[in-house]
Amino acid sequence: MQSLLYEGPWRVAIADCPEPDEPTGREALVRIRATGICGTDLGIVTGVYFARIPVILGHESTGEVVAVGEAVESLQVGARVVIDPTYSCGFCAMCRTDRPNHCERKTQTETGVSRDGTFAPYYKTEERFLYPLADTVSFEAGTLVEPLSCALTGVDRLRTRSDLRTLVLGAGPLGVLYAFALATQGLGGALVEIASERRALAAAVTGAGWRGCASLEEAVDSVSSNGEVDLIVDTTGVLGQRSLPLLARGGQLLTIGLRGASCAVDMLRVADRSLSIIGSIDSLRTFNAAKELIERGFVPAERIVSHRWELADYRQAFLHLGCDLDSRIYNGNASALKAVLRPA
Repeated sequence: MQSLLYEGPWRVAIADCPEPDEPTGREALVRIRATGICGTDLGIVTGVYFARIPVILGHESTGEVVAVGEAVESLQVGARVVIDPTYSCGFCAMCRTDRPNHCERKTQTETGVSRDGTFAPYYKTEERFLYPLADTVSFEAGTLVEPLSCALTGVDRLRTRSDLRTLVLGAGPLGVLYAFALATQGLGGALVEIASERRALAAAVTGAGWRGCASLEEAVDSVSSNGEVDLIVDTTGVLGQRSLPLLARGGQLLTIGLRGASCAVDMLRVADRSLSIIGSIDSLRTFNAAKELIERGFVPAERIVSHRWELADYRQAFLHLGCDLDSRIYNGNASALKAVLRPA
């Protein structure tokens, strides 16, 4: 099957890969209809995030069930589904202490990272990781369920009130989805994005509760009268050094970007001002909630997916996300908000 194969930093290509075996037991085989390009995919391709070599990329996916194992009870062939790619064994110490997003088997089972992913025509998984997708939601829009579930998980880690002065750094797909996730808690604020085209796309979908800003300084001024803010969500992974001094007493910094940047932290300041630095990754008990928010129209997923391409056009898609595979340059100057690839 023609799949998008990662062969090392800056080396990705359409390759003919073996199809998955027939499902047995509680397994199901899904024909992939759409997969979103995630920031993790960009990190892998540009060499800043580790992945197995070789591996089929992709993990934000929807499709149709084409075969099921003999023990499957909740799914039938033909069912429209969205895939939860975050495997958990249920038995390790992490899973048994309510941290399945850090399952000890993750280094062998992470879809599109340590295990073949979904930029391919077919993907096999277990019944428990498949959720029915309403007919009213397109396959492309449904790809946002997984990243939205990650945003809801991050928000669950915060202490929220509707009066918090709030910034979201980065108005890519996760930044926009964090705006909607925070809105479920009554929060609004400012979205910071240096890429003008992406900033305009984000402003068009997030609504009146969020203001698009071109700089951190402009964003702070838009929500605060004294230069301090209460909550910062950094989706970029590189702005911690600039963010921490902006936090008011009791302020919170949530960082979710996988960029590997270092940051000097004044621990006396953290303690004296009761600051919180919080990390979050993947989805934890929020997948179904994310699906419901999209199916009910609270999150305008169809509008957030700004670009759709066939899998064979992956180079063009990556270029619109600021990643030039031919020149091996990633400048982050994206003209797309969310790009989705569809296998042939």
